[in-house]
Formats: sequence, structure tokens, C-alpha cells
Amino acid sequence: MRAAFVENGRVVLKEVPKPRPGPGEVLLKVEYALTDGTDLKALLRGHPIIGNGPFGHEYTGIIVALGEGVEGFRVGQRVVGANTGPCFECKMCRVGRYNLCLNLADNMVLGAYAEFLLLPAAVVRTNLYRLPPTLPPKYAPMLEPLACVMHGVDRLNLKGYENVVVIGTGSIASFFVLLLKLQGHRVAVLGRNPKKLSLIAENLQPDEALTYDDHVGRYDVVVESTGRKEVWENLLNYSDRGGKVLLFGGLSSGTFIPFDAHRIHYEELTLVPSFHHTPHSVRRALHILKDHWEKLAFLVSGEFPLERIGEVFSLMVRGEGFKYAIRP
Repeated sequence: MRAAFVENGRVVLKEVPKPRPGPGEVLLKVEYALTDGTDLKALLRGHPIIGNGPFGHEYTGIIVALGEGVEGFRVGQRVVGANTGPCFECKMCRVGRYNLCLNLADNMVLGAYAEFLLLPAAVVRTNLYRLPPTLPPKYAPMLEPLACVMHGVDRLNLKGYENVVVIGTGSIASFFVLLLKLQGHRVAVLGRNPKKLSLIAENLQPDEALTYDDHVGRYDVVVESTGRKEVWENLLNYSDRGGKVLLFGGLSSGTFIPFDAHRIHYEELTLVPSFHHTPHSVRRALHILKDHWEKLAFLVSGEFPLERIGEVFSLMVRGEGFKYAIRP
């Protein structure tokens, strides 16, 4: 089968053996895989987990083979799932911090940019779902990043908070705008890309769409979705007294950010980190996506066959589009 690999900053297609599912595993014929900012990071600067190897983790497909012991699924079903599943046995899982499972790397889906995709038993057991009939396969792979955003919103605990600013103009920022608007918050989106900002405003109708040149006030809640150091360094400038700041976009290991300790202490600002997703956030994200995928359809900026995946990442390097659908 054909599969895309990261090799020293390049995307290459290879012929590799078709996987065979072991106990608890499921083999899919990939219908669609969506590109993701994490994949772009792996290509441009490397990634501690992906490294040089198969990549792509947002997927939907048709089951073609079941491993021994798999229950609740059958060959021929369309499914969509997350990219990891917790082990339920490690220290973090035992205290309910499933997104921090110590065995996530061992139970991770990698290789969605391929004709076939093998799903680990932990994913099949917890984070794999039959595709709802009203959710088109092209948009279903947004489940995984939407689940991560859902977890971030849960971490904030926004009861009583009204005004939120989401910093960024990518797909993650768009997911935040959707979820926060659905919860009834007043939402502003702030970014540097006028074209993407306009598309977000047109499709998701935030209360404000601002560039960095606009006069920006302070908000009850600040959501960082860019993963850019210079944005992190200015986050407190947008936070009001008693505000919350969600640190969602990750930075490289060894990055240090200076924050104003006086404001954090005397104004009781709350810095909230958020990483990955949980089985609970995956389930809820699927319900949201099933009902609201049409509002998010603009995020799929184009569709390409697998053999043109190199072109797709060239577009992403240039900052063109949000996400792209790869169809093997």
C-alpha cells in the first residue's frame, strides 16, 4: 500500500506492507484524512513522537478487518475516531487525567495519510465511533482537534464569565469560536491574517473580528490558540482583572515566558494549560460535529489525492488555507 512519511523535512510516498490487525485492533481503508498543524510542525521542525516516519492522525474510513476480540464493530462499517486512547491503568488514568495517560505514545494513531490505517486496541476500545449518517466523511476527521478544544473549554470552567477573546485565525481558533458561541459567551477573535479572519467572521459570526492594528480592550477570558512565543508573551495585555487565560497552543520544550507576577498575584489572574483530549471530550465533540459540521465546512480548503500530498504541505507552509482533505 502507499503511505506518506516525514523524512528529514520532506514528505515522501512509499510502498509498504498492508498492516494486519492484532488482538483488539481494527484495520481501516482510509476515506479521508485531514491535515493538521501538528503534522506541519513535524515536517518543519520535527516532533518528539512522530519523528521520521508515517504521519497523519485525523481520519475516517471503512473497516476492512477486525482483530481477535473486537466487539461492537463489523467489517464494512464507516467509522471515525480519535488519535489515542487511555490505558486506564497508569497513575494519571487512575486519577481521571486520561489526557495525560503515561502510555499515550504507545496507543497512538499515526499514518492516516495512507491507503490503510491500523488502529490500536486502546483507540478501538474507547475512542472509535460509527460515523453518524448525517456527518459527511470529508468533515468527520475534525473530531480529534475539536475534542482537544472541547477539553480546553472544559478546563476553563466559564460559569459566570461573559467576554472571551480567542487569539488566532486557524482551525483551532475557529473551533473555539464555535463552542464558546454555542455556550452563549460574547466572543471576539483576534488575529493577523485578514483573509482567514474574514472567513471566520462570515461563517461563525463572532461578536468581534479584530486585527492587531485594531484597538483591543481587556476580556474576562483569553484563549491562546497559535502556539507562538510572541503571542504568549503578550497574553496578559488582553486579560481583565480576575480573568482566565487558556494556554492551548503548545511551545517547544525549553521555551520560557516571562509573565507579570504582580498582575497575576494582585489581580488573581488564572493561567490554565490544556493538552489533548479525554474520552468524555471526544464523545461530546462528536455530537457537536454531527449537528454543526456545516458551520465548519469552510475549514476544509481543498481536496487532494494522496499522490499530491507534497503540494498540500507546500500550501500549508505558505499559510494558504486552513485544512486540506487527503483522499487515498
